[in-house]
Order: sequence, then C-alpha cells, then structure tokens
Amino acid sequence: MPDAFVSLRRGEKRPLYGQETMAIGTLTIAASPIPSATLYDASGAAVAGFAGLTASGYDSGAQAAPRVWLNLDTSGLAAGFYTLVFNFTATASDGLTRVYMPCLELQVVDVTA
Repeated sequence: MPDAFVSLRRGEKRPLYGQETMAIGTLTIAASPIPSATLYDASGAAVAGFAGLTASGYDSGAQAAPRVWLNLDTSGLAAGFYTLVFNFTATASDGLTRVYMPCLELQVVDVTA
C-alpha cells in the first residue's frame, strides 16, 4: 500500500518526497549507497529511463522524519497511474542500520486546453 497519493498534470515538473517517521528516536540517511528512486507503471514494470534514478536530494543529519526527494518531470510519461518507490539506507538512534522503501502512488493526468 502506498504511503501517499499525488496527482500531476502531464508535463508538470516538481519534487516528490518519500518519508519515514520514527515514533521514538531519529534516523540518519546514509550517503552510501546513494538514495534512489524507481518509477513503476500500472502493470508493475519499471518505466524505461526511470529505474534506479539517483535521488535529487535528502535530509541530512539525525531527524525524526527524514525525507528523500526526486525532481520528477512528467512530460515523457503517458497519462495513467504509477508507483514511485524510494530506496535509502538509514541508521536509527538505536544504532541499527536498515533499508527503507517509502512509496507514492501517482496519477498523471493529460490536461487539454
């Protein structure tokens, strides 16, 4: 189940965020391996050119709810539903390192004038 839903117009460019939240303590996102993102179409196949993209940025330092983001340009995408899955490694304040994979469900809408 996705963590959030986003609707975008075809051709729109904007950052999309994946976030993990700690109930107690903090997370520190690791710079290596580099946080990444993959876009999947409605059938579950990775979209050509959108697999294993390096994240555009991520929050640094220990935080209760760190974010990773991707500046997504939808101009090359067809209208429809997609899933954007982020992948990053973070060390929690308990000293354990884990892999996190927050995801967003996207709807790309073709808007006509």
